Amino acid sequence: MRAKYFFGFIISFIVGVALESILNFGYSFAILCALLSLFVLLTPRVRSQTKSVLFVSLILLGGALGVFRVDVSLANTSAHALNSIVGEVAKVDGVIVAEPDVREEYTNVVLGSEGVHKEKTRILVRVQAFPALKYGDIVSVVGKVTIPKNFPTEDNMRAFDYRSYLAKDGIFYQMYFPEVTIISHGNGNVIREKLFTFKSWLIKNISQRIPEPEASLASGITLGAKQSLGEDLIQKFRETGVAHIVVLSGYNIAVVAGIISRLIMFMPFSIRLVMSALGITLFAVMVGGGATVVRATAMALVVILARVFGREGDALRVLVLVGGLMVFVNPMILLHDVSFQLSFSATLAIVVFVPVIEKYFSFISSRIFREIVVTTFATQIFVLPLILYHMGSVSLIGFISNIFILPVVPVAMMLVALVAIFSWMPFVGSLLAFLAYILLAYTVTLVEFFARVPFASLHGIPFSFFVLVLAYGILVLVCKKYFLQTSTVDKYSKSHLSN
Repeated sequence: MRAKYFFGFIISFIVGVALESILNFGYSFAILCALLSLFVLLTPRVRSQTKSVLFVSLILLGGALGVFRVDVSLANTSAHALNSIVGEVAKVDGVIVAEPDVREEYTNVVLGSEGVHKEKTRILVRVQAFPALKYGDIVSVVGKVTIPKNFPTEDNMRAFDYRSYLAKDGIFYQMYFPEVTIISHGNGNVIREKLFTFKSWLIKNISQRIPEPEASLASGITLGAKQSLGEDLIQKFRETGVAHIVVLSGYNIAVVAGIISRLIMFMPFSIRLVMSALGITLFAVMVGGGATVVRATAMALVVILARVFGREGDALRVLVLVGGLMVFVNPMILLHDVSFQLSFSATLAIVVFVPVIEKYFSFISSRIFREIVVTTFATQIFVLPLILYHMGSVSLIGFISNIFILPVVPVAMMLVALVAIFSWMPFVGSLLAFLAYILLAYTVTLVEFFARVPFASLHGIPFSFFVLVLAYGILVLVCKKYFLQTSTVDKYSKSHLSN
């Protein structure tokens, strides 16, 4: 399939999903687009322009599929399963279907239950930190059922659509601090239960060897544990532009994967391929394989395979295909899942923007440091419009702080992983914990130092959807011009050298 047909169809599908999510055209519009697609393809008068006809037909068909997919998704939800008891105190039985999100003062659990008419639905339940609940527990909760509310606007900024954010995961109701009775344990997927148990064991080992707040940071960057660092320190991570390393985010995975893929270029081809793919996959399994991690890992594998094969141009096709498939599986992530947007943007930057700008950093003699600088700069540029749109804030020293902090993240992750596994060995565990603590303390110290810099970040920046589209439109045009030139030169050079 020619590139323009492929990209045209996938992009029109994504545009169809976006338009239907915003404007809600309905099934009739999808049918109309599909009929127009067929009409254009079969009309004798225009069939002489075969290539143009096929392209226009695919555009219309992709848009129709996007609209239709959103409508099917909305029709199959259980958004009204508990509406009859909203605002009332009710007893609800269900199973905990995801790993509990443990915070300092409370725990959030997702309860899978049945509605009044036996429809399956999910409830986000906030409970006391103790007694500890686990994935797979069947519990009975008694409390007031509420519908999630969107966060109010602050400083004239865009309101956060919290209701849609939860709805993308099938969560349509909430309960706050109900009475909880544990009925039984071990009712979830056996593999996931074992993984979460192993993860808890690793976190316990880390906390025994490394003091706070470095222990929470260690669990966050290595295992994606959502333990709290304290609101004050978390805010400093945000202000210095390195909040993505506190927990395992798609942005963090994309950056680290891009660096790793370059660092192992010296290895034989087969070993590079196996080690890269196996390493990032095992990492995803180790941290529990949540939806965010799976999406970020899939995109990270695109970068790794592109670097191994030296086919950045093909990587763009694979990345767009992966993104399109993810949106097809769950259309709501396109507009309401910030982690998906950041993961895709960061990975896109590594695939198409790094090759464009890396020649401008040739003055950096160290290859490893050059890769870190280029990757950091590219991803920072690509995720900045999204951060401004969603958060309304920007770190003025984020690029500098990332340059100083990101290089130690992979090493720190490796040391923390070794601590978690070998903490039972007296001397080895203590030595590894000491080395890991040095890097973690270095990170925390730098964050606190950069946070004290005057005007380290700006807040309350208005950034409309129109400006967001304009910003990415400019980035697309720049990459389309220079990335294609770079790819053409690379192909010519490889062909010339082979001859």
